[in-house]
Amino acid sequence: MNNLLGNQNTEGLDPSLFFLYNCVINLYKSTMTVTTNEHGQQNMFAKEPVMYYENYGMLTPNMVKERTNGRWAMMGIVAGFLSYALTGNLYFGVF
Repeated sequence: MNNLLGNQNTEGLDPSLFFLYNCVINLYKSTMTVTTNEHGQQNMFAKEPVMYYENYGMLTPNMVKERTNGRWAMMGIVAGFLSYALTGNLYFGVF
């Protein structure tokens, strides 16, 4: 006799109890992972949830500030290279 999940009732349980048993076992199998280490011991760990990164195109104020700071730092480095190439002094004679 097959139950609602398609498994045979070989345990001699009442069909409603066997259905409940299969629901618990299927839930357990879908939420747990078993790993085996080098000594043959098995450990059960909960499965990690899938991590989602949602960016709706909005930048936080700190992200805008960091981007602007990085751009100005690059401008300073380029200015230093140009001043050294044109005059031989770093930052137009300041240093």
